[in-house]
Amino acid sequence: MKRTLSAALCALFFLSATPSLRAQQGPSTYADGDSLAALVKMNYVYTLEQALVQSRKSKKPIFFNAFADFARPCHGMNGQVFSDDAFCRWMDKNFVCLFIDVTQRENRYIAERYGITSFAHYLVLDSQGEVIHRIVGGAPLPTFQEKVSAALSPKTSLRGTTAAYLGGDRSKKLLGAYVTALYDAGEDSLYKLVLPQYFDQLTPADYVKKENWFIVKQRASQGLDSEMCRFMVDNRAKFEKSVGAEEVNTLLNQMYVSKLYTMMIDTEPFNPSALTDVFVAMQRDGLPDTLSAYTFYAIVRAYRPHHYEEVLRLLPQIDDIQLRTMVEISLKFEEPTEQERRALIDYYREREQAYKAVRSSYGRAYQDIADQLERPAAAAEGIQFSTGSLDELLAQARKEGKMVFVDCYTTWCGPCKMLARQTFPNAEVGAYFNPRFVSVQIDMEKGEGIELAKRWGVSAYPTMVILDADGQVKGTVVGFQSPAGLIAEVKKVLGE
Repeated sequence: MKRTLSAALCALFFLSATPSLRAQQGPSTYADGDSLAALVKMNYVYTLEQALVQSRKSKKPIFFNAFADFARPCHGMNGQVFSDDAFCRWMDKNFVCLFIDVTQRENRYIAERYGITSFAHYLVLDSQGEVIHRIVGGAPLPTFQEKVSAALSPKTSLRGTTAAYLGGDRSKKLLGAYVTALYDAGEDSLYKLVLPQYFDQLTPADYVKKENWFIVKQRASQGLDSEMCRFMVDNRAKFEKSVGAEEVNTLLNQMYVSKLYTMMIDTEPFNPSALTDVFVAMQRDGLPDTLSAYTFYAIVRAYRPHHYEEVLRLLPQIDDIQLRTMVEISLKFEEPTEQERRALIDYYREREQAYKAVRSSYGRAYQDIADQLERPAAAAEGIQFSTGSLDELLAQARKEGKMVFVDCYTTWCGPCKMLARQTFPNAEVGAYFNPRFVSVQIDMEKGEGIELAKRWGVSAYPTMVILDADGQVKGTVVGFQSPAGLIAEVKKVLGE
């Protein structure tokens, strides 16, 4: 029911007369959301109109917290950044601070107006409501304050550096400020265009400067054997002096975790010697043994030989909740003993209930895994994939009166492997797909997959393409899906 004009005016008066209202309005999606919101010390206003009026009067720009209750990073910023007394005083001194949950129906037009599609997301606006600066993603203090302070000068703001660049300035100083602003704003296409122009002007002495750390991180993350990663390790002392030992170790840890995660979900035969080589490399690179890469190493060493009860003992040692969740829903348990199977079911049922308590969609993923463990024959009842060229499969589909379902994957794609392990073998998925589709899995980086990726515009993985028997694309499904989620998405494509 729409509110009456008088009710809306009363609500507006209430908001303007109560500047101390805490950021989070109403109960949070997450169990910890309300408690984190209670810590917030920001002096917010709650409508764009209020912010514009105050900006004109105070001659301060507007800091806009474009909030989304479903996004954990938004809640994390409440607890880690927007609850800091000194930071909040600094914000109040320099900005009019605006908070709006842009995912609420009445506020979605604001998200569309400012191109807000991911969270956490922050804008700095002028008194006309035009964008001065954009920050996509949260960050701890003091890093976040440094990102926000860039908005206060045209020499570092997104708007100011863009104008200077378009005006022809290609100095190292300007390019450095511009690529930083583009990176923080999530302007990936422009960032990739401008970065080489800046990087070509850098010397090895520039690499170790704090302002270039984000570039070093990106280039080093291309691989543990990449030139930049080896440079960073060889010059560890200089980098630690510039950005701190924690930053260096965090980056190395992330890279080793990524490598070990790939070894964990790899379908190739287990190679204990190659795993030992990773441990030796972690020691060689000076990775402290308190970091999570060593936990991952232990999990892989237990998981690949099917020592599942040891895996269950180690999983809770992954401190990062999202990372732990990703690992838990990626694992596939082959031929567990009855004792292991019961332990696994108990573990995943417990995780299912924990996630259902916070109304997270991951609860269904845990449920699907536990259900599959309770009926171990289900894997044989999943999607039955065919082999052959696309033309051969289309001919088969026409003969059988079916459509074609294509799993577009790459060998390096973790979520692709999660689909193959957790979703495609599901009995309910098989019961839905097999009567309707001729199904095939195609590597988009090999053979005819390269041309098909271009033809179908596949740029993210996993992507699943649904074709009619004449090869016309009827629709696509992008990203990892639980069994129930995949069926629901395909039904949408087919209009069922």
